[in-house]
Amino acid sequence: MPTHTAFHARVYDARLHGPPVRVDVEARIVLAGMGEHACRIVEASTGEMGFETPLKPAFGDRVIVYAREFGRLEGDVERQAQCGFAIALDLPEARRRRLAGQLIWMANRDSANLPDIRRHKRFVPKMPWTSVRMPDGRERFAQINDVSLNGVSVDAAAKVSVGDRVAFGVKAAVVGRVFDGGFAAEFEEPFAESELSEALRL
Repeated sequence: MPTHTAFHARVYDARLHGPPVRVDVEARIVLAGMGEHACRIVEASTGEMGFETPLKPAFGDRVIVYAREFGRLEGDVERQAQCGFAIALDLPEARRRRLAGQLIWMANRDSANLPDIRRHKRFVPKMPWTSVRMPDGRERFAQINDVSLNGVSVDAAAKVSVGDRVAFGVKAAVVGRVFDGGFAAEFEEPFAESELSEALRL
């Protein structure tokens, strides 16, 4: 298990973002000029996230995070730690609420010593960009937050409503939830387990 103590000696406003939750999540991070690297998320709240990694980006550097459990996240480096660094998350309110729910679930799971029944069900493809065919037939670019056997969550500027039928390539789906900056849709025909991998292209 990663050590978390290096992230605890800091000024943290739990009134704004809630207490940080200790986690152990594999992730990939992308930094300008430094490329893409594997790391571990060891602590998270709705306001910031701590990583265990030998990388030492500069204060204020933009970081893009891809994690199966959380999808795609972004933020700026706000502090260094002995074992890595932490970023201030840049999230719209709807996404922040969603992250809060995920962290609460993780904290409750760990305190009750429950198995992670959601593990392996959602992930971020290596190619997160996709094209969505809208109900009117037009194509729009979207960025995948996460995908599962049954559905996908994307960031997209396109306007959709719950119940709209869209398509990702030949994969038809129905919009089930709309949030600030994107939407989530359920596939009309779920993927088979053998079809899903990080090499998936929608």
